[in-house]
Amino acid sequence: MPAEPLPVKEFLDELDAQWNASNVVEPRFIEVTGSTNDPLRYDLNVKDVVVGKAGTPAVDEFPIGNWKYGNRTYNIELEVHTNSQRQRLYDIIREIRKLCHARMHSLTNFHRIRFVSFNELTQQQVNVWSGIVNIQLENSAILLETT
Repeated sequence: MPAEPLPVKEFLDELDAQWNASNVVEPRFIEVTGSTNDPLRYDLNVKDVVVGKAGTPAVDEFPIGNWKYGNRTYNIELEVHTNSQRQRLYDIIREIRKLCHARMHSLTNFHRIRFVSFNELTQQQVNVWSGIVNIQLENSAILLETT
């Protein structure tokens, strides 16, 4: 039986490999693999940061037909942080969205990459701009494991 794909890692690797630094300077990509209580540390004075983690729910599965096949959706949440300026936040989001559309079918373990939404976080932070991007990796009409 093949190994289950790791959606966050594969998507962040794709962003890292395809990022066009002439559009916007490449941020640092971090995958969250520890518990949610573990503190994340990064220096925004060095580089902007894109933190990737599994969304809620991590995986959705919808059986189709006679339940032998189904559609599976993997949810990814990206937190984007910059201390440069608000425009920089939107430029990073634009590059992520562009890569999602241009490389829609480029991942081996997933049929489609889909940019779902962006929500700017407007908390009381001074000179730090943040937002959350929701991405879905989709597999359609795949054989569901029965043994």
